[in-house]
Amino acid sequence: MLFISIVLSIPVYGYCIWSLYDPEDSFLFFERWRYKETPEISDLQIKLIRIGSVFGILIVTIYLIVVTLQTFVPSEP
Repeated sequence: MLFISIVLSIPVYGYCIWSLYDPEDSFLFFERWRYKETPEISDLQIKLIRIGSVFGILIVTIYLIVVTLQTFVPSEP
């Protein structure tokens, strides 16, 4: 379970880090084809994307810590 969690969390970390540094491109990921011109993203949207990315990183990190502890800490009989 730990290996699967780590492997599946790698793309989540990648997307969250990408969203921190380039929120406009990550916001339009897989949706750029809908628009003839690139829409403008407000400063509030950029801030919310970055906050969401930080929360995503924190949640995935906490999840991985919990799974790791459950894997390596022996359970009582």
